Amino acid sequence: MIRKHTILTLVLFFCFFSYANANKFKIKDLEIDLFDKNKQIKSFKAISEGFVQVKFNVFAEKIDDENVGPIILIVESKGDKFGIDIRNFFLNYFFNNKNPVFNKDDSYLYITDKKKNNALQIKEFNLEKFVKRSDDFPEVRSVFKSLFKNNSIKINDTVLKSDHLYVTSGGKVVWVSYMYNYKAAIKGNLFQNGISKFHPKNINEFPRFKNYMDNWTNLALKRHDEFQEKLKIKTKINLVSDIYDNQQNLDYYENLFTSLNINENEIENKEEKEKKAKEEKERKAKLAAEKKAKEEKERKAKEQKPKEEKSKAEDEISVDDLMSKIKELNEMFKSGLISKDEFEMLKKKLLKN
Repeated sequence: MIRKHTILTLVLFFCFFSYANANKFKIKDLEIDLFDKNKQIKSFKAISEGFVQVKFNVFAEKIDDENVGPIILIVESKGDKFGIDIRNFFLNYFFNNKNPVFNKDDSYLYITDKKKNNALQIKEFNLEKFVKRSDDFPEVRSVFKSLFKNNSIKINDTVLKSDHLYVTSGGKVVWVSYMYNYKAAIKGNLFQNGISKFHPKNINEFPRFKNYMDNWTNLALKRHDEFQEKLKIKTKINLVSDIYDNQQNLDYYENLFTSLNINENEIENKEEKEKKAKEEKERKAKLAAEKKAKEEKERKAKEQKPKEEKSKAEDEISVDDLMSKIKELNEMFKSGLISKDEFEMLKKKLLKN
C-alpha cells in the first residue's frame, strides 16, 4: 500500500503503457492534444515501490513571461500486485479523505458510476491552495511546484477544472485533469460577497458566467465521452445534458469555448454601442414616419380643397335658383294667377327644400 513516508520519489523517464510524443499524449487509444511546442512548458515525476508505479505529467501553455493559460495533469498508475490495497488508497484520495479531489458539494457537475470506477467532475478550483496543502499524495502537488518554479511562473489561484478518472479493481488508475486559467481571459469583478461568481451559490445570478461554465462543461463532457470510449471503460457513465450534443466533435467545443468573451467592460461597451445604434435607428424611423404622416395630411388637404370649393359653388348656384323661383311666384301673385295663401304656401315649400 502506498504510504506518505515510504514512497520514493524518482525522476524517471520510463514508459509502461503510455507515452508522450510530438504534440499529443497517448494512453492506449486515447490521444490528448497538448500545446504549441513554442509555448508549452512541462513537468514530470514518477514513483516506484516494488508493486506500484505511478507517473505524473503536467503540461501548460505559457501565455506570457509570468502566466499560463490551460494546464493538463495526467496521472497513471500500474500495480503488479496488491491491487485492492492500491485501489482503496486511490478511492480514499479521490473520494473519501478530508479534502477529496472529487467533492460533490462544490462541483458544478459531478457524475460517477456506483463503484466509482468511472468519474467526471467539473468545478472552479483553487490550485494555489491545493499545491500548498498537505496530504498523503504529495507527488501530485510536487509536480505542479516544479512546473511553476522551474519556469518562473505564478501559481494560478483559481481555475476552471474538469477531472476525468478511471480506477480498475486491480489498482490501475488514469486521471486526466484539465484546468483553465480563466483570469487570463476574463477581466473585471469576479466575486460577489467574497465568493466567486462561478461558485454554485452564485453562478445562476450571473448569466454570462453561467454561459461560460456551460461551455466549459460541454467541452468536458465531450472529453469524457472520448475518455471512456478510447480507454474501453466497461461501466460508462451517462453524459446527458440539455445543452450538450454528443454528435459534435471535440474541435467544435474547444473552438466554441476559446472564442467566448465575457469581459464585463468590453461587453458593456459593446452593449452601449448597440443600445445607441438601436436608439438612432428608432429615431430615424420615427422621423420618417412623421414625415410620411405630414405628407399624407398635405395630400388629403389638397384633395379636400376642390371638393369644398365645388360644394360652395353648388350652394351658391342653389341660392340663385331659389331666389329666381320666388321671384316668379311673386309675379304670378301680382298678376292674379295665384292667391296670397297659395303664394305663401309655395314660397314656404321652396325655402324648406
